[in-house]
Parts: sequence; C-alpha cells; structure tokens
Amino acid sequence: MRVRLSPALWVVTGFAAAFGCGAEEEAPKPSCANLTCPFDYAAFDGQTPAVSFEADVMPIFRRACGFSVCHGSATKPAASLFLGPRCPSQKDDPTCTTDGPDDAGRQAIIDAILGVASSTAPAMDIVSANDPANSFLMLKMDGCHDSAGLTCTPQPGAKGDDPCGDAMPQTSSSLCDDERDVVRRWIAQGAKND
Repeated sequence: MRVRLSPALWVVTGFAAAFGCGAEEEAPKPSCANLTCPFDYAAFDGQTPAVSFEADVMPIFRRACGFSVCHGSATKPAASLFLGPRCPSQKDDPTCTTDGPDDAGRQAIIDAILGVASSTAPAMDIVSANDPANSFLMLKMDGCHDSAGLTCTPQPGAKGDDPCGDAMPQTSSSLCDDERDVVRRWIAQGAKND
C-alpha cells in the first residue's frame, strides 16, 4: 500500500527536515525549544569528553550559523560576529576549503570571538575561555540572554523587541542540548583551535 502525502504535508515535512536539530539521523531528536534559564552549570561536566574546534564545533557553526546570511559573511556579519564562511559556496574566502576553514581561518574566527566584547552586550565577552556561563555566545545559544541582567545595544535584524536580541540561531529551531553542550564544553576546555 502506497501512502500519498498532500502538498501541505510535503511542505511541513520538508520544513521539519530542513530545520531539524540533526542531520542524517533516523530517529527524531527531542524538542530543542524547551530551554531552561539559567543553564545549570553545577551539574555540567565541561571537561569530558574532549571537544575539537575543527571536528566538533565548526560543523555546528557552519550548519546553524555560517551557512545563513547571519554570521557567514566575513564582510558584513550580523552583530559583527563572523562564525565561519559559508563553505564551499563562498569561493572568495582563501581560508575556505570544502571541509571548512583551514587552521589560519579557524584561528581568525577564534581571535574574533575569544576575549572580545560583544557588540550587543559590551560588558560581556562573546567567548570567555574556560567560562561558558559568562560567554554571551552561550547565553544567546541557550536563549538566556534576556534574563542575564545585561545592558544591551539593539542590533539591526532582530525579530523580537528585546534589546539583547533573539536567541540563536535566529533562522532555525534552537540547537539541541547535545549541540549546545559541544560548544559549551569547547569554551569550558579553553576555546582552543584544535
């Protein structure tokens, strides 16, 4: 027996596939929208397993942040935050390979976020090495930025009215816990280019 899907169901199915939390998985992941703020760092083991920026973090950035028009443009990234080129389509970036930025390109991305004050919340660094709880990137990814008591400068392109902007990624569903924890562990392990 063959099941036929209506055009509306094809659209919903396609949307779910395009904006789901994982790729190449058969079983659906749990909903990623139920975030709890603040994140419970008391129960978080940031040291295990070890995380590699190249192998673990960059694929998340490229899929959820860099492929979009938001943080994938080296010349005009949203909120002045460049998280990697939209490889391989961004052919004008010499650090871009089919596998992603080379070592120098990855280091340039880290240098632009590590110990650098956020343009949205200048009192907090985008990434503070060994301290994901005080990294604006993690607050945004966890959806906790609006409850952190920060003084923020609204950035162009925000969908909501909060001066600290929107949870990230803005153009798709929230990243799943395991994906956010990869970035969180990378920060907790020193935010290294490894």
